[in-house]
Amino acid sequence: MGLFGRDERSEGRKPSPAEAPQRHRSDANAPAVATLISKSSHIEGVIRGTGEVRIEGVVTGTIDCSATVVVAEGGRVDAEVRAETVTIAGAVKGNVVAGQKIELTPTAKVEGDITSPRILIREGAVFEGQINMTGGKKHAPAAPTKKADKPATPPVEGD
Repeated sequence: MGLFGRDERSEGRKPSPAEAPQRHRSDANAPAVATLISKSSHIEGVIRGTGEVRIEGVVTGTIDCSATVVVAEGGRVDAEVRAETVTIAGAVKGNVVAGQKIELTPTAKVEGDITSPRILIREGAVFEGQINMTGGKKHAPAAPTKKADKPATPPVEGD
């Protein structure tokens, strides 16, 4: 055991987004501060932000984040989720939209549509909904164009 409870064996190892949030740094070039919804917390309403959001508790409402949203194992979300990257190890009931990537880990349970240019569903994940691959677009697809009532037929040349 190292100084302040750190384990020297883990020094230099970078945790995955599902393992631990980023820590606060005071310099201007530091990554955004992570927001943690702990196991004992239940949040109802709208969550908006620019930093990483890690959910270990329960969130009901809407999540709109310009960074990463992680629903940790044991976390529950009953909300629409919009973020740049979304990693789900817990349970989500609602649509999920990501500008870059959505990952469902083996412990994920998702009920709702997912939309992103990159989608990874690991073996063991439970998913009920539709998948929309956006091709890198960050906005909703355009409405389909109205089809003509009668198909256009080329003129028939002399018989």
